[in-house]
Amino acid sequence: MQLLTEQEKKRIQRYCTYPKIAATALVMSFAACLLMLPLQMINDIAFHQKEFQPAGIYTAIALTAIELAIFCYCALAPRFGMQGKQWKELQSRLAVAQTNKDRSAEVAGVLATQAAGRLLKNSDNDLARNLGGAAEVAGAVGAVATAADVLAETASNAEAMANAYGVTIPSVKKQIIALAVLPAIVLLGVYIPQFVQGNNELQARKAAAAEQLAIAQDALEPACERVAADDPYESYHDYGYRIIGYLRDNDLGAQAAYVYLSFDVDGTLTDVDYVSQIDPGASLADNLARAEQDIATLCAPLNGLDVSVAAPSLLTPCSLSDEFKQAFLAGSLYEEISIKTEGESIRSYYAFDTEPKEEFDEYTHPEIRLMLSAKKS
Repeated sequence: MQLLTEQEKKRIQRYCTYPKIAATALVMSFAACLLMLPLQMINDIAFHQKEFQPAGIYTAIALTAIELAIFCYCALAPRFGMQGKQWKELQSRLAVAQTNKDRSAEVAGVLATQAAGRLLKNSDNDLARNLGGAAEVAGAVGAVATAADVLAETASNAEAMANAYGVTIPSVKKQIIALAVLPAIVLLGVYIPQFVQGNNELQARKAAAAEQLAIAQDALEPACERVAADDPYESYHDYGYRIIGYLRDNDLGAQAAYVYLSFDVDGTLTDVDYVSQIDPGASLADNLARAEQDIATLCAPLNGLDVSVAAPSLLTPCSLSDEFKQAFLAGSLYEEISIKTEGESIRSYYAFDTEPKEEFDEYTHPEIRLMLSAKKS
């Protein structure tokens, strides 16, 4: 067996292990980004954080950059080293067979595919843009395949040299495990505190919303036949929470009248809708008078209510506008009305919802609506 210096032995061992480490680093550079996705989804879906949390994304990008740096070094170091004088000398001593495949065609093909993909994606034609995206993906796959082929050739050359000189090839299990596990540990270390913070904020929002909804529900119950309210602790809604106070419920055949309160996720009142169904058998004047009475009755318990509100005008006495009342009395049972007005802090919508005469039947429930909505700042 040909004697080797310690430096030569270590060089052979490094060149045997580097391709395996490079392959693992390349895989983990993609895996770091993929691992971030479920963690970010948990953060968004389970904890509903309102503000963008960049720490996890930035960490995944940093880990990807580190993995790619490791890949580049471990792939290129043996590749260039095998072209050097010292490796050539080792090869010539025992006439060790080495391969060095020309991959210029593969590289050119990958670059051409990527370039064609970028050009096609700039096209105004949808099909061309889709083909451009597919070409870029194909180019990326080709690049990875070429890199894997180069690593396999490098490992084969190094192992042939090790076998010829009787050099033991060291195990790289620890390095591979470290490259695979450490990114996951780092990402979890970043996201777990974020999850804790998100959960604390979510519970605080639920508590605030539950308190505000309870105040509104207690105010409506004496005046209403039935009150239905969302429970923030039971289910979280990105759009917020709702309370419906039924002055009359149409389950018993009567024309329904109710108020619909909308709160955002923090428990702030943002919209108040009053609805009064009309009786097709009564006159327009009688229906209008009853609708005005219904709105006044439903509005009374809300006047000055001590809840968080986006615009105080939502909780002041309200009524149908003169313009709407005139239009309603001058119209018919089959003509819709929609009027919008704007104040300093709220928008008011006055509407009569019905159906044309030819579509009007026993399932039609025409109704007068007064909708108050706080302006968004």
